[in-house]
Amino acid sequence: MSPEGDKIIIALHSKEGTPQEITLSFDEASALAMTLPRLLTMAMSKRFSDPSLRHVYPVHDYTVECASDQRHVLLTLSCGGGFDIVFGIDVNMVTPLARDLVGGQALLETPPSLRPN
Repeated sequence: MSPEGDKIIIALHSKEGTPQEITLSFDEASALAMTLPRLLTMAMSKRFSDPSLRHVYPVHDYTVECASDQRHVLLTLSCGGGFDIVFGIDVNMVTPLARDLVGGQALLETPPSLRPN
């Protein structure tokens, strides 16, 4: 990361072992982070010829807090290994989400399906 925090620098090695760097702006790195999970799911689906497959990160811990705007709840999901992601959930979505999570046991007892919001 740059000292100012405005750039992310990713160090890689070429096929020949030569050090390489990719420098991304904060916005570019954010867009890449949002795109990679979908790309990994698409790759798995194609690789195994199964559109139901998902690239899944196991959640080891979570925190819930109020955003400074008082209109969103911040949900941080921690997957271990330094991978955390924070979602801003509109307060109007909190109750339906909680209801779906409480019904999680029933989801495990029924055939797999997606639960769209």
